[in-house]
Amino acid sequence: MRFIGVIIVAYLLGTNAQAALTPDLDKEITRFIQSSPTVNGLRVQPELVDPNITVPACVGGNIEISTQPGARIWGRTTLQLRCAKAGWMVNVPFNIRVFGSYVVASQYLAAGQKIEPTDIRVIDGELSALPDDVLRTPKAAYDRILSRPLQMGSPVGLNDLRESSVIKSGDPVRLVLKGKDFEVSGEGVAQSAGMIGDMVRVRIADGQVLQGKVLRPSVVVVTVE
Repeated sequence: MRFIGVIIVAYLLGTNAQAALTPDLDKEITRFIQSSPTVNGLRVQPELVDPNITVPACVGGNIEISTQPGARIWGRTTLQLRCAKAGWMVNVPFNIRVFGSYVVASQYLAAGQKIEPTDIRVIDGELSALPDDVLRTPKAAYDRILSRPLQMGSPVGLNDLRESSVIKSGDPVRLVLKGKDFEVSGEGVAQSAGMIGDMVRVRIADGQVLQGKVLRPSVVVVTVE
């Protein structure tokens, strides 16, 4: 039965079968991938998952390349090759390797450490082999706090970092009291540290301690029902 199946495939392809990818088709596929917003002009290297796959010839026409709407052209991806002239379409799986710059630790970094410019550096490598949240530029890491330790050379991901406190205990802050029909502001002193969105305690002039949400550096909002 296997022998008969091979004969049928050969009959269907006939003399129109060609090598897996001709040089021209290979260039067109690379150009198609590079035009995708997913890779944003990065260097790409498409590799056939099955190097023995064959693509029929498109005699008298051009092979159109497409992918499923919304598909990410990155890593394991299936491209659709279609020849309207000959009336065929094949799905060809690729491993699309993407290369570019990313951020790594330049030394061992402990959890809870605030990132300084000397703590990280930028190198080039295969982005498609790294977690999706890897940082591409060092600026995104500055003044943030590591949530876990990183060994020297380890990629730095967005999920490895958290915002540093924008208000520290003892800092003078502007306190904004907001109600249904009013808003007033005053001064106070932070009694706890917090990042943007955190709840902190603030002592006001008469000694009362109020709790509010950090709106931005040095500003805390207290909502009054």
